[in-house]
Amino acid sequence: MLNIDELVTANRKFLEDSKNDPRMREHLTSHPKKKLAIVTCMDTRLVDMLERALGYTRGEIIVIKTAGNSVTNPFDSVVQSLLVAVYGMEVEDVLVIGHEECGMIDFSSQSFIQKMVAAGINRDAIRMIETGLIDWMDKFCVSEHNVLFTVDRLKKHPLFPAYMHFYGGMMDPATGEFRMLSVESQENQ
Repeated sequence: MLNIDELVTANRKFLEDSKNDPRMREHLTSHPKKKLAIVTCMDTRLVDMLERALGYTRGEIIVIKTAGNSVTNPFDSVVQSLLVAVYGMEVEDVLVIGHEECGMIDFSSQSFIQKMVAAGINRDAIRMIETGLIDWMDKFCVSEHNVLFTVDRLKKHPLFPAYMHFYGGMMDPATGEFRMLSVESQENQ
């Protein structure tokens, strides 16, 4: 259960500590200064590390986190967020970052379905998502391949303008080491 008192105490400390921080007084907008959106995994080991490991600070980039840094269909929440970033916030570059030792590799649609049934989820509700769950979860085998697949899917997406650039990379969640992945063409097809 969420400890609200702990959260409020941490917030008060943050406010006190940041009173004299010039970065907190800097006028920022929702538009990222670097015109970059990063699509990455929601893994807890990347929290507070990914941006620092790549040299980005507050106000410079947009970070979209999702399980397995995946795009599951042509208008899922990642695509929706990227469309807002492109047409509403002037983003021109998208970097998809996977990571070593991703937990998605250990999951299967059948184990998830079993856990949902055990939690009392109605089987009809499960059937509504089963095909999508199988298509997404059971194809995730190698993190690097998933990044390349996601980059390719975004590059070919008909709603992104030709000036967009899409890149892929991998991060070590233990050290923060980053490496770019070779993506055939940087032009939207």
